[in-house]
Amino acid sequence: MLNIVSTGDTKNPPLIIAHGLFGSAKNWGMLSRRLSDKWYVIAVDMRNHGGSGFYPVHNYEAMAEDLQKIVKNHGVDCSMLGHSMGGKAAMFFALEHPEVVSKLIVVDIAPVKYSHSQSYIIDALRSVKLDFVKSRKDADVQLASFIDDYQLRAFLLQSLGLKDGVQWRLNLPVLQKYMADIVGFPDTKKLFKGKTLLVVGENSNYVSNYDKVLMRKRFSEMETVVISDAGHWVHAEKPKELENVVRGFLVD
Repeated sequence: MLNIVSTGDTKNPPLIIAHGLFGSAKNWGMLSRRLSDKWYVIAVDMRNHGGSGFYPVHNYEAMAEDLQKIVKNHGVDCSMLGHSMGGKAAMFFALEHPEVVSKLIVVDIAPVKYSHSQSYIIDALRSVKLDFVKSRKDADVQLASFIDDYQLRAFLLQSLGLKDGVQWRLNLPVLQKYMADIVGFPDTKKLFKGKTLLVVGENSNYVSNYDKVLMRKRFSEMETVVISDAGHWVHAEKPKELENVVRGFLVD
């Protein structure tokens, strides 16, 4: 069962938002609310994240099936926005089901296999002794021993549930098991000919010029926008700039 957070008038064109690894729908709350004046925004807790169910499989084929169920439940064509892992899921869904995606927005990720792994983050989260945690501050003190970056810790701690027992709202064992799938991308020769926007953070190293060339071969109607002074977390670092870019693309 997937948890979704919907905002806006159901009569408006739907926009589905898929978050990245270790994230949740609430990470996109501000952008969802701002865009809800013209779109019916459906932010998804991806499988094994947030309020969605914990499943034994975590790959892009499964995530695309999840997105397909959401689209079918609303019975209409949709635009889709995905960041990082969610961007890969959105891309794979568009390649598999181009007939139901009116426009695609990909934020700071490419449909390629990355050499880095996020397993060290999972190791850090699993090292936190939750029995000694009563608040996010308690968890942050422990997490700081493994992760120096305060902003990254603050992001990760959004997935710490404090109600009904302290627990991570992340299926850490399964995410660890499927890390190779998460940093990879399914082998497919399919093409998406719909309008596609690739949004890249100027300071991010997630999308190279070569990646853009490869991506354009699969997404023939792709345009690229670079957001100044933003890293990988574009929506957190430059929310207004991202909103303006998304609006301009969707209304065009």
